[in-house]
Amino acid sequence: PMSGAISPTTVPNDLAKGDLTSLRALLAGRTRGPALTAELDAQRIEANNFTLLAYAAQHGQADAVRLLLESGASVGATTGRGSTALAIACQEGQLDCVRLLL
Repeated sequence: PMSGAISPTTVPNDLAKGDLTSLRALLAGRTRGPALTAELDAQRIEANNFTLLAYAAQHGQADAVRLLLESGASVGATTGRGSTALAIACQEGQLDCVRLLL
């Protein structure tokens, strides 16, 4: 787990509301690199198996998408159905997120 202090549902619930507090706490003091990328890509949300990046893109949270990308989240990571964050942002019409993910 990425952090014992943050519930697995806290970050997604906050992201859906546009609140980046728990995401920033999750990433605080972490160094971008392969280990953090692997952890970000491994954390999955809901039955659809979304990464945090895909979930943020689905909800149009461009600031969260930017923060996750800056932290090393993989643009190419896929959901359980093989969709990338970019594909999800396109499907949802989240143009600000699409621009960041290109």
